[in-house]
Amino acid sequence: MRILLQTALHLELNAMKAYLSDVKSETHPETGSKYERGIFSYQGRQAEVLLVETGAGNVRAAEETTRAIEHFNPDSAFFVGVAGGLKDVKLGDVVASTKVIGYEMGKDDDEFRPRLDTLQSAYSLQQIAKQLLRDDNWKKDLPEENRDQIAAYVEPIAAGDKVVASERAVAFQYLRKFCSDALAVAMEGNGFMVAAHAHNTEAMEIRGISDMISDKAEADASGSQPRAADNAAAFAFAIIRQKLTDTKKKNNIKDSVFRGKLLNTLLEMYPQGPEQDDIWKRAGGDVSILSNSMSRRSQWYNALERLALGGGGAKMTLQTLIEQVRIDYPNLQNDLF
Repeated sequence: MRILLQTALHLELNAMKAYLSDVKSETHPETGSKYERGIFSYQGRQAEVLLVETGAGNVRAAEETTRAIEHFNPDSAFFVGVAGGLKDVKLGDVVASTKVIGYEMGKDDDEFRPRLDTLQSAYSLQQIAKQLLRDDNWKKDLPEENRDQIAAYVEPIAAGDKVVASERAVAFQYLRKFCSDALAVAMEGNGFMVAAHAHNTEAMEIRGISDMISDKAEADASGSQPRAADNAAAFAFAIIRQKLTDTKKKNNIKDSVFRGKLLNTLLEMYPQGPEQDDIWKRAGGDVSILSNSMSRRSQWYNALERLALGGGGAKMTLQTLIEQVRIDYPNLQNDLF
């Protein structure tokens, strides 16, 4: 599984980087964009994670999202960071988007006539987020003394290129009038969602409330931003944990039905058998168990049977095999992988 995590600020990126192991810096081969790539592990499953710091604003977010998706081909993408609270939230609370409302589009005539650019978050991600709220088990990475003070919501988030710093601001009055269902406002979500939708990538924005519009400067000075970023990261990784759990239930190498589907798919991709392109070896498999005296289908059948019994190789798992297949087929769209 591949997860793209994007932020606007360095402190937000660091909040998510703390969840990863084996983090390495990476450079986009064409644009020179700098990334951090690492591994998130949970109950024997792993997600490969790419961290991207986009900078502020919807235009930058759209550009960097496009580059990162084309480079990394993620299964899911999240924009995670801090935001201003508009209503019904307090400092430290988390809002996961049902939709992102681009509020600055419109026609400026005798009066401004809004043409809101609204994009829905992926249904599957909304369902996981709502389940986390029902179970109330997403807070385990937060300091125990703070857990009861923090709430999470799955509600709309507004996005524009203005820093709204006062309830007297024209933009705030506009948000109250035309985006009355939004709980938070930030500056990157619309560009991020536009790019994700264009690439058919399931996406969601997740924000920790670092200030209320009426006391933005005071809240920022109090250290609310790092706390809000930590809370947003905790919720994002709770979603990723659930995705890994759901995938584990669905794709179990010990399940004969799944193994049969995997056999047929691998035979199409690697018709010369497990030794083609060193796929078995690259995945950490023991090539000595492979026999050239069998048909290619039999080779794959026996190799997967060994893997199901834990004998594919000392360093081999279903996940390492999937990771190598995805390297060979970066645009693969298949539920088995």
